[in-house]
Amino acid sequence: MPAAKTKTLERILSVLKLIPVHPKWVTSRQIHQHLESANIKVTRRTIERDLLELSGIFGLTFGDSPEGYKWSFAYDSPHQFIPAISADEALSLTLVQKHLKQFMPPTSLLQLTALFKKAEQTLNKHSSLSNWPALVSSVPQAMNFKPINTNPEVTKSVYEALLEKRWLTITYKQKDKVFTILPLGVIVRDAKLVVVCQFKGFDDYRNLLLHRINSAQIQAHADTTVSPIAFDLDLYVKKQAVGLLLSDKNIALFLKVRGHVRQLLEENQLNSSQTISVIDDEWLSVEITLPHNLELENWLQSQLEHIQIVSPAYVKENIVQKVRLGLELNS
Repeated sequence: MPAAKTKTLERILSVLKLIPVHPKWVTSRQIHQHLESANIKVTRRTIERDLLELSGIFGLTFGDSPEGYKWSFAYDSPHQFIPAISADEALSLTLVQKHLKQFMPPTSLLQLTALFKKAEQTLNKHSSLSNWPALVSSVPQAMNFKPINTNPEVTKSVYEALLEKRWLTITYKQKDKVFTILPLGVIVRDAKLVVVCQFKGFDDYRNLLLHRINSAQIQAHADTTVSPIAFDLDLYVKKQAVGLLLSDKNIALFLKVRGHVRQLLEENQLNSSQTISVIDDEWLSVEITLPHNLELENWLQSQLEHIQIVSPAYVKENIVQKVRLGLELNS
């Protein structure tokens, strides 16, 4: 390739690498300054001419500003200087878009629009793969209740406050009172988003269901930013803080199981401490150490037709009492 064409191609590629996705933008002046610092000699007028010619091909948008023309890739353009992706990668991205959409920050999801479009185009080129996303689905283990009043603007504010470590003013659960919280993490649980946070003036951690936050406003005054808090979300989850602990100590659970529960525990582990042994063709014994929380008791109660709780005795008594109350209520 002639040297002149090589330099032109190098210049164009260098320019494209500098352009962000809308709503972010970069001015012609900033692009020119960057190229000058990289020892690429070109006028600002030439840069703008190149970009105007490329705008239709690469999905560029531009507008005037006091600083001169400003440039962006359209957020939904599949040509945002994205390298080619394989069919397998395209399928994975399509499944991510389908199944994780409700759990991703809205701004992050928007920035991935171009990547999702590129994945769609790639799959459409492969007739054998184009209908794959429709052939894969996920089914929850229980009834799948989804929040009906999740507010996208509230979700956006919560994620921004979390990422920027900012205080957030909220109203919660139809109450008139205003609360100030510091989001520390988000947990996906049973198709719901749980916001782990600290309330201003308190040192303990609390859980709020995001769909119950009616309004959220990032505080705008000078002391909005805070020093990083020593908070470990993984450790918090491992302690089963979101499972409504009934005791701060683990329990050694001894069960006898049959039917589908036997099959479930033969094929799956609740954790690495689980041990099983065959009693006979119908029954299996299971021993496991795990946190004692409300979720565990609810599961044992729902499977009593196939479970005999051997120990601890107090866990068995709790569940039997709940069953008695339920029978009285429905008799």
